[in-house]
Amino acid sequence: MLLALISSFVFSLPVWRIHNVEVRNNVYISKDKIIRIARVPVNENIFLIDPADIKERFSKTVQIKDVRIRRSLPGTVVIQVTERRPFAMVIIGSEPVIVDNEGYILAKQNLSNSIYRSDIGKFPVIRGVSKKMLENGTRISEAERVFIKSTIELLSKYPSMGSIQMDISDRDNIVLYIEDILKVRIGGYGDISDKIKVLGALTGSIKGKMEKVAYIDVRVPEAPVIRYR
Repeated sequence: MLLALISSFVFSLPVWRIHNVEVRNNVYISKDKIIRIARVPVNENIFLIDPADIKERFSKTVQIKDVRIRRSLPGTVVIQVTERRPFAMVIIGSEPVIVDNEGYILAKQNLSNSIYRSDIGKFPVIRGVSKKMLENGTRISEAERVFIKSTIELLSKYPSMGSIQMDISDRDNIVLYIEDILKVRIGGYGDISDKIKVLGALTGSIKGKMEKVAYIDVRVPEAPVIRYR
């Protein structure tokens, strides 16, 4: 009983009151916003908070993929976040949105005022996505998001291609645009790795004269075509 009383006294001392909330790993989402979502009770005894409850408060914040809450004694709560990183700009109908590499919509409406505004010009642009291609209105459907992710990641191996736009409105006749100049006929979703590999080789061969090419056709990667104007 004496030990219990001593323990109770020690753990109730003011030194264990929360006086600081530390946020780590955030890039786009501000520290203030994360703290507002977390609602950590400052001045509460640090041993009385439930990290699981705090974590649950982030469940509806799509921009955050994961969050870890831990105590740093005597009085600091550490919030370590893993943000979803913007991956592409997707035009859904006529509305531009920012998605991550898993197809989650991170921002829409007034993108120029969004937390991703400084990087918008760096994202590849995907056109031809309809609202029917969304899951619960919040995520691009599986077939489309897998294709978009794999295609962009494959294209990123060839930085000399520059900016990329892609139109997937017709699954069987997908078209790429490199630097808004060079049209590339991709065809369907199949064999995309082979198609991009061939495309990478072909764009290297026409470096400096893209404007003279009407289009490149890699729908059949074994028999690609370069059509000059």
